[in-house]
Amino acid sequence: MNDGILSKKIAEMKKIGAHMNAPEWLIEALATPKRVSKMQFRSSVGGKMETLTAIRVHHRNPHPTGARPYKDGTRFHPGVTEELLTVLAMDMTEKCALAGLPFGGAKGGIAIDPSACSEIELRHITEKMTMEMLKENIPHPDIDVPGPDMGTNATVMYWMYNTVALMNHFRNIPNATAVVTGKPIENDGIPGRENATSNGLLIQLKEFIRIAKLKFKERPTMAIQGFGNVGGNVALLANEKKFNFKVIAVSDGKGGIYNPKGLNIPDAKAWYDTHGGFKGYARGGDHITNAELLALKTDILVPAAIENQITGANAHAINAKIVSEGANEAITPEANEILAERRIAAIPGIAANVGGVVVSYLDWRRNRGDRRHSVDLEEEHAWVEMELTKIMHSVIRNVYAKSKQEKCSLSQAAHMLAMETIQTLLKRKYSV
Repeated sequence: MNDGILSKKIAEMKKIGAHMNAPEWLIEALATPKRVSKMQFRSSVGGKMETLTAIRVHHRNPHPTGARPYKDGTRFHPGVTEELLTVLAMDMTEKCALAGLPFGGAKGGIAIDPSACSEIELRHITEKMTMEMLKENIPHPDIDVPGPDMGTNATVMYWMYNTVALMNHFRNIPNATAVVTGKPIENDGIPGRENATSNGLLIQLKEFIRIAKLKFKERPTMAIQGFGNVGGNVALLANEKKFNFKVIAVSDGKGGIYNPKGLNIPDAKAWYDTHGGFKGYARGGDHITNAELLALKTDILVPAAIENQITGANAHAINAKIVSEGANEAITPEANEILAERRIAAIPGIAANVGGVVVSYLDWRRNRGDRRHSVDLEEEHAWVEMELTKIMHSVIRNVYAKSKQEKCSLSQAAHMLAMETIQTLLKRKYSV
C-alpha cells in the first residue's frame, strides 16, 4: 500500500518548491530526515516471542535544539515502515510550521497489530521500547516528545510516562511531566486531547464553509471512511448542535453502513464496540464497501483510515463537494490534481488533522509550567477549545487566502505556506 510513497512525496515537494522558487538547499533539507533510529528488542506478540524493531524518525527541527523538541505520534500498526514514518515525519514538520507551533517533525512506531496482543503484551512492548529510547535521551521535554497515534492511546502514553519515572530519569529531566503528551487526565493529561484531531477537523470544516461561502439546501451530509479514534470521534461529534452535520455513512477496513436519511451514530458505535465491526448491524443502515463509501454522493467526505485511499484510480469517482483529509496522506498527489481539476475542495491533512498536535502543544506547555494547572476541568477544557478554535480557523483562513492568491488548490497552498515558514526559520537557524 505504501510502495513509492516517499518518492511521490519528494516529487510533490519539488513541484511545489519550483512553483514558489524555493532555493535548492530547502528542498534538499526537506527531502531527507535528520536522523533515523532503529531499536531492537524481544517481546511476546500474540503468545509468541518475536524480535521487534522500534523506529523513530527525526525529520527537521527549524527551532533551536535544546529549547524546542521534535514532536511525533507513536504508531503501532502492521503497515509501519521506515519509508512511511519518514513521510509522516515530513508531514509533521509541515503541520507544525503551518500552525505556528514550536516543534520539529518526527514519527515513531512498531510494525505490530495491537489487536493481536494482550494488554500485558502491549504494556511490555511499550516499556521495552521506552527503555531503548531512553538510551538516546528520549523521551525528553526539550528533545523529543512522543504522543499517541494509530494503534496507541492515553494508556500507552501513560506506560511510556511511567517507564521514564521507574528508570529514575525524572530526577535528571526538568519539567519531567512534559516527556510525553496524550496521557490520561488523572496522570497529568489535558482535557480534550482524546478527540482533538476530530474536533479540530470539524471546527475547521465549519469555518471553511463560512469563508468559502458554500450553501447547502439542508444539513450538510458527511461520509466517513475509518472508525478509529479520528473517524469514530468525527462521527460522534458531527451531529452536535455546534457542527450540525448529518452523517450518512461510516466504515472500517471491513466495510460499513449507509443511510441517506442519517445514521444513529451512538447506536452504531455501541454495536461496533461490542462486535468489533459493522457486520450484522441492521438497525437503520445498508451495508456498503469502502469503495462504495468513497464514491457516495455526499457534501463532505472524510477519509480517516490509512494512507493512499483516494488515488489516481478512484479520484474520478469521488462525488463529494469537500474532502477533508482526516488521515495523513489519505489522498495521493495524483488524486489531489484530479480533485482540483474537478473543482472538489480537498483540505489536506497538514491542515485538516493538525488539531491533535495543537492540543499536544497545549498539553506540553501546561506540563512545562507555561500555564498554571487548574483543578477545574471545565475551565481547562474551555481554554483548550478556545485555543484549538483560534488556531484551526487561522490555518484554514491562511490556506484559503493563499489558494486564491496563487490560483491553486488548497493542498498546494497549504504546502507552500508551510515551506515558506520552514525556509524562514531554517535561514535564521543556519544563516543560509
